[in-house]
Amino acid sequence: MKLHTITITILALLLISCGNDAESELDKSGWQQQAIPVQVDTARYSTYTNFLSFNGALQAIQVARIIPEIPAKIAAQVVNIGDWVVKGDTLAQMDISALELQYEQARAGFKLAEASLADARKDWSRVETLRGENAVSEQQYEKARLGLEAGQAQLSQARAGLDLLKMQLDKSTLTAPFDGVVTQKGFEVGDLFSPAIMMPLYTVQNVSRIKVELQVPSKEIPLVENGQTARLWVDYLADPVRGEVTLHSIAADPLSKTFFVECQFDNSNGALRAGTFGKVEIAVHEIPGVIVVPRKAIVNDDDIFVMQDDRAYRRDISILELSELHAVVVAGLEVGEAYISEGGYILADSSLVRVRE
Repeated sequence: MKLHTITITILALLLISCGNDAESELDKSGWQQQAIPVQVDTARYSTYTNFLSFNGALQAIQVARIIPEIPAKIAAQVVNIGDWVVKGDTLAQMDISALELQYEQARAGFKLAEASLADARKDWSRVETLRGENAVSEQQYEKARLGLEAGQAQLSQARAGLDLLKMQLDKSTLTAPFDGVVTQKGFEVGDLFSPAIMMPLYTVQNVSRIKVELQVPSKEIPLVENGQTARLWVDYLADPVRGEVTLHSIAADPLSKTFFVECQFDNSNGALRAGTFGKVEIAVHEIPGVIVVPRKAIVNDDDIFVMQDDRAYRRDISILELSELHAVVVAGLEVGEAYISEGGYILADSSLVRVRE
């Protein structure tokens, strides 16, 4: 009696389900057929673009390692990591107290050399006049000439020393070589710096444009040309950034046997971050006026499901070109037809389907 009651209950539930579910129907065997949710799109003409895809690191278009040229103590640092700077902005100041004393000493020596040369010129002028009157000996004449030459040499030496110290004083103020952002800081105020360390006081990067250097295999390098459109995908941006191919080598790297290709991308909004990684796609081939469908719409290599009256029907198609994400269909699918763009792998011919919301 208990088993009979359970059977009646199950049958009742099935009848209720069949009566209430508008997205199901009974097949010829009497079994309930449930509509399968799928994604549907409409076939239309578009332009197919074939991309070559490579991974690479994002780099600033310009990088400067700011290294002082004189050994001195760091007297002041004006900027810090993350600060934006304009070409010519002061970054740091080295201690120049000793240099200033040396410069004053050199300037005094220069004045003395000028005075000595002026005196030697007077002697030379007087001796030349007397020699014309045969009133001076050859020895006196030669001594005056040598005195003039020595005075000129001393002045040149004093001027060179003064210029050298002036150059060192000028280089004691470190400035930005271009517009950019400070990305590294290596020392603190009071540190004694020596150029032999070869460690930068600051690193400044120009990130208004970003470049990505790629290694392209020999079989693909014939497809790459300067000026081709490129797009950059990074995991922290939803949309790709457009750019172009700016450099490509004609000789392979002797070790990797690959070819160097550089792509550049506008970064005036600062969205791209140097030092991160991304995927670069180079547009190498375009076919206008063709039907392009998602790769996942293709079933068993050359079939697609077309939707008619809430049912999916398998259709043989001809594919001209196939990429990682798309397929170019040249026969078997007409413009305006609705096709299953996602979910076709679980369908059979004439399956009952519904559009996924």
